[in-house]
Amino acid sequence: MNLDSLQNYYGILIVLITVISRIIFIGFSWSYGTVIAEFKKQNSTLSDTEMSWIGSIGQSFGGLLAPLVLFCARQCGFQITFSLSLFICTISLFISSTIRNLHWLLFTYSLPYGFGNTAIFILGTLLCGLYYPAGQHPKHILVMCIISMGFPIGYHIMDALIFSAIEENGWHLMKRHIAIIQLIATCLLSPFFTTKFLPSTSQPYPYPSTAFIPDTKRKIYYSKLVIYWMLGIFSAMCAINNFLLHLHSHLEHLLISPARADLWFRLLGLFDAFFRLIIPLILRCYPIDIIYLFPASVFTGIIVLILAFGLLYTSFSVIAILPIILFGFTPAVVTALQYTVSNRIFEEDRTEQGYIYHVIVTSLGTLIGPVVGGLFVDMTDSYKSIIPTSIFFLLISFMSFIATILLLNKKKADELEESQTASFHQHDNMAYGSSN
Repeated sequence: MNLDSLQNYYGILIVLITVISRIIFIGFSWSYGTVIAEFKKQNSTLSDTEMSWIGSIGQSFGGLLAPLVLFCARQCGFQITFSLSLFICTISLFISSTIRNLHWLLFTYSLPYGFGNTAIFILGTLLCGLYYPAGQHPKHILVMCIISMGFPIGYHIMDALIFSAIEENGWHLMKRHIAIIQLIATCLLSPFFTTKFLPSTSQPYPYPSTAFIPDTKRKIYYSKLVIYWMLGIFSAMCAINNFLLHLHSHLEHLLISPARADLWFRLLGLFDAFFRLIIPLILRCYPIDIIYLFPASVFTGIIVLILAFGLLYTSFSVIAILPIILFGFTPAVVTALQYTVSNRIFEEDRTEQGYIYHVIVTSLGTLIGPVVGGLFVDMTDSYKSIIPTSIFFLLISFMSFIATILLLNKKKADELEESQTASFHQHDNMAYGSSN
């Protein structure tokens, strides 16, 4: 196989590595609600708020350090940074498996695993974005949706492994077993995660050259349009992670058996992955601007959560699984298309910077959402507030996305009017010049 052929097909291997790493590493952190449910059974002294901190920080702490991850990737290379991130997660599980005092999990699991976990997510998206550039490669959206399937498939698979391992051996041994799997994955995946075979049209470390708004760089990231959009992302992620992290405990609080709660959670992950897979098909059949999918997915989330809430507290609670799995459409859109929509909100050569901005805001939402939910649980001593809290966040998100779209449409109309005015002036000047 010649170099050109290898460059064309190596991107497929990068996509595969990204998906596998998300299944094993990110899937674990998004299944941590199962571990938290086990802590509750042990009559832990930790409050729901403290447990929410442990779970949510383990999912997304590294997102707050996303610029550092990008800097390391540029200075040390994607391969070294990726390898270190995998290794940090593995060591974190080994160390936290020896802990007896649950308060120490914040330092042995949440902080290190949260950093490595998010770095894996960021690096996979960025490298796939280099092999399949937004706005240039015809398969870009398909690739972004495929790699985003990694973590819902991950919490479908890893949740089953975690649940069965805890039932058989307890959570300490479970963490050691998962750490061994992650160590093997680290050794197998790291050598092939490289930019060496990028197509000649792609640049491994793109830097911005033009501004989204012809003014200072600061205004790009603090314009009204970007603030409204990021508020929508933040609120949506608060809602999503509040619902997901507390789902296991919520269902068991309603006297739904642990095995059925585990099945419902895994089905939600499976349908989340399915929705991500059909997004490119939806866009192919109905070629709309992807930005409109965001408010549509959030509105869908509001409707299905209202239905789930109504069914869970009635004698028909068994069919609440239907709206719960349909909720998967909301995280499917909000998380899968962030890199692609960065190309829409920001200028093309600021796609990476825009995506890092998305990651930071997403991480804040992932951190804060479950903690707010945990606070309400502690105050009310009931899980009945979890779904209404998520609905409230989704309402804010919906209004923010709509405001962003209105601003974008207004900007388009103003630009078109300016273009037409300039064209008329040019035509008048040419006519005046010819008459003279």
